[in-house]
Amino acid sequence: MTIKQYLVDEAITARNRFEASWPLRRLRGSAIAGVPDTPTRFAIIPADMGNAIGSMGDLAMFTGLLQSLRTHNPDATFTIIGTRNHNLAVPGIGEIPVVAAWVGKAGSIAFDSVIRQNHALFVMGADILDGKYGAALVARIVDYCNHSVLLGIPATTLGFSFNSHPRSPAIHALSRLHPGVTVNVRDQLSLDRFQQATGIPATLCADSAFLMPPATAPEPEAEAWISSMRETGRSPVGVNLNAHALLPALSKLGMDALIAHLARQLRIAGETSKLAFMLIPHDLKPQSGDMAMLQALEKQLRHNAFPHVRYTLINRPDAIKRVTGLLDLVITGRMHLAIASLGSGTPTLSITYQDKFEGLYQHFGLPIEHTITPMQCLGDALSIRIGCAHAQRHDLRKRICASLPRVMTLASRNLVMARS
Repeated sequence: MTIKQYLVDEAITARNRFEASWPLRRLRGSAIAGVPDTPTRFAIIPADMGNAIGSMGDLAMFTGLLQSLRTHNPDATFTIIGTRNHNLAVPGIGEIPVVAAWVGKAGSIAFDSVIRQNHALFVMGADILDGKYGAALVARIVDYCNHSVLLGIPATTLGFSFNSHPRSPAIHALSRLHPGVTVNVRDQLSLDRFQQATGIPATLCADSAFLMPPATAPEPEAEAWISSMRETGRSPVGVNLNAHALLPALSKLGMDALIAHLARQLRIAGETSKLAFMLIPHDLKPQSGDMAMLQALEKQLRHNAFPHVRYTLINRPDAIKRVTGLLDLVITGRMHLAIASLGSGTPTLSITYQDKFEGLYQHFGLPIEHTITPMQCLGDALSIRIGCAHAQRHDLRKRICASLPRVMTLASRNLVMARS
């Protein structure tokens, strides 16, 4: 560790003490009167406090959790912890209030007020608890969870992944978790890394997004295109590309050259295996790169005389899950598009990053050969692996469907709330 990094880490820890640890300790006082046997009021800390459902993945996790809680208790109400006051729409739930209870000392004071009005706290662990996206937020999450359980209110982290190089301040913070906090980790590899790094016991689960059912209403245009491709003898395959997953390759080639190369690889696979490609963005934020890359890819494929391609924008994760269930294969650079696909029985070829996909594949007993690294996408490996995954699609679907009941049971562990 460099001196600069050491000083940054120390500053993160000191600031969190001033803004969260100490204010919450002073506010703690006595525990609340008690939590009812059937909780009805739930507070949720999202993975992105400034934009709680900005990505389809975040919205899928919210939808899976909130719909499941509402199924168990129709009277359940929810409050999201965020950086500003507003409302968010969650499929199947409706408008959910977001309360500004995150930033600075004032945020900690506001959180104390909010959590005392709720019966349980859930944290969307996702991929943030290893500190990849900021160790400061991990430290605050730990303080909020500890404060909650010390008030007698159950606190639970939903299943999260944990990479092989966690940030030191994040490890320091997580090692302070109160033993009453329920920690769920969404794959075995992440669970092993987490327990080795922190010494904190945790439970293996699966991602809460698996709990989200597919939409019942059809997507007429997308489904008509899928049917038309099958009628022409082509196998419909979903494709997602984004700047986040492909960053190493993007840094090496640049956007235009990378799109040109990927289009060539897809055209080779498409002609060899008689495929048709549905291009599906799974993060609609402009900076994510999904929409821009996929629109450019569609244009390049058509320029390369491959017309069997369609850019399909769907803005609800449950609708995306429905559509992926109608495809033969999904090639994805988004974790939660892989979860939607596997959750509907469809095989995936995943572009790996941040140590997230290997554990997901373990849940289904799927071969790691059906993943690919960003740099491998720069050679001929992409077209070869698409062909292999497509050729094995029927056997893979059987294996996925056989594993789904067990995975759904693991996902349901996210709902278990330990009493403090």
